[in-house]
Amino acid sequence: MYRYIKKNRIKVLIIPLILYWIILFIGTTLPSDHLSYVVDLSDKLKHFIAYFGLSFLLSLNFHFQEKWKKLALYSFFSALVIASVYGMLDEIHQMWVPNRSAEFYDWIADFFGSIIGVLLAFIFVRTIKNRAKFAET
Repeated sequence: MYRYIKKNRIKVLIIPLILYWIILFIGTTLPSDHLSYVVDLSDKLKHFIAYFGLSFLLSLNFHFQEKWKKLALYSFFSALVIASVYGMLDEIHQMWVPNRSAEFYDWIADFFGSIIGVLLAFIFVRTIKNRAKFAET
């Protein structure tokens, strides 16, 4: 699976990340009254899940890219920083969206979702790497 992901990075990682990020941006740009019927979860849980997904996909994209070795080496930390900063900027951006507001606790939910997403990506990469090594022997 590790080699498959590396070989098919565009369709397995890059396109899903781009689509996910576009959907995330659109979702946070729409006034909140347009989204209340979509998913009936707590606001903090929505933030947690959204940034969990973003940081998971970012981590994998950074890990499997080959252009910048340092980015691949620090893929998980880089994904955590970028997702967290984006979460903060997204909260600020929501101050100008009708029926939305910037909340510190929303950013905290974004941050914790990012941490768990990065940790899961780390475990996933480590697991498939070990299986690939085991299969080679």
